[in-house]
Amino acid sequence: MSGTKQISIDQLIPGMFIVEMDIPWYRTPFLFHKRLIRDHETIGVMKQHGVQHVTIDTTKGLDVQAQAPTPSPLPETSADAEHASPPDNTPSEDSSSVPPDGSALQIAAVYGEAQEAVERIFADLERGVPPTPAATKVIVGGVISQVMQDRSALLLHSTFLKLKQFDRSLGAHALDTAILSLVVAVESGVDRALYEHLGTGALLHDAGYVRLPRNLVRKRDECTESEQRLLEQHTQLGLLVLGERSGFHQEVCRILAEHHERCDGSGYPRKMKAADISALAQIVGIVDLYDKMVSRRGGRPAMIPHDAVRQLFLVGERGQYPKPLVEAVIRSIGVYPVGSLVRLNTGEQAVVVGVNPEQRLKPQVKITGGPHGEFYSNPEQIDLSLPSQDKVSRTVLRVLDPAQERVNIAMYLGDVAERAA
Repeated sequence: MSGTKQISIDQLIPGMFIVEMDIPWYRTPFLFHKRLIRDHETIGVMKQHGVQHVTIDTTKGLDVQAQAPTPSPLPETSADAEHASPPDNTPSEDSSSVPPDGSALQIAAVYGEAQEAVERIFADLERGVPPTPAATKVIVGGVISQVMQDRSALLLHSTFLKLKQFDRSLGAHALDTAILSLVVAVESGVDRALYEHLGTGALLHDAGYVRLPRNLVRKRDECTESEQRLLEQHTQLGLLVLGERSGFHQEVCRILAEHHERCDGSGYPRKMKAADISALAQIVGIVDLYDKMVSRRGGRPAMIPHDAVRQLFLVGERGQYPKPLVEAVIRSIGVYPVGSLVRLNTGEQAVVVGVNPEQRLKPQVKITGGPHGEFYSNPEQIDLSLPSQDKVSRTVLRVLDPAQERVNIAMYLGDVAERAA
């Protein structure tokens, strides 16, 4: 607390770390306000959006220097830029918006603020107030930035929170679907110009559910035929809640309308075939399927991640999704996704904490127990694709059920998430 102080926007210079602005996040183009100021352009954007005061943390960045109180009405000029150059105590290795040892906190901040924003969007939808493209652009832009920076750490954090949530909301599912859809897009070589449309469509793909009875949407038991038909209307209802003049790109609207269509014509609502379905809608569709399988919602238990991967393989074999897309998803999450509990060939028990896209059968694991059922108080984290210090060659033998083994997966992912990246 003693390291924070409020200063005028005219006192802000590159090298300072801000923790708060004097206006809400949604009135700025920044998803999160905690950031290292790297250039005068950022300060100029803040001024354009009405920021007059900020709170800085002097333990993470520069302090206000003792100098003549000369105002800087044009901070973006080259003369001012030279005058405001950070002194020698600026960390030279800090090439990102957050120091390396704070990256996990940054990911948590990005995810947390994005989730709050998405929950507000769904709360507004329930009140009949649709989101604007500008509002979703801020959220999606922040997620895209983090996916490009460190998607593995973001997926780890997402999985960690998923395990802690006993009953996930529509907003939480929407955000995780957007994150993984963007990861798959990167993995499968989707044109970067389409990322924003993909992320926005993924965030809003289930918007139509707000027009359906909540007890039906969250029903645990199998639905009757009439109930299922009603649920399937959420694709058309999604377009209605956005409104005819929503301003959203056509690709976004197609994702809402087509994410439940299947290449073999078995989907809904129009039973479209492969060539007619939006490629972005297919990405959101298969990610939506996976996220729902591995999530607890409406009292329904989550599927073991490895079993969910097997289901993805089967829908690809049945021709419901293009095989290259299924392979891209599996490359993104791994054959043994983060959070899987596995038995190694040594008899040891381990929790998967990271995937190796190039060697999908050799994930990064934390060894939590020995071959005789003993639990380790200080689990060792190793990469199965690399030689181990004890010269033992370890491989995954089989997948275990955490419930049957009475293992709290979140407990082992928590400290990894804190040290991620």
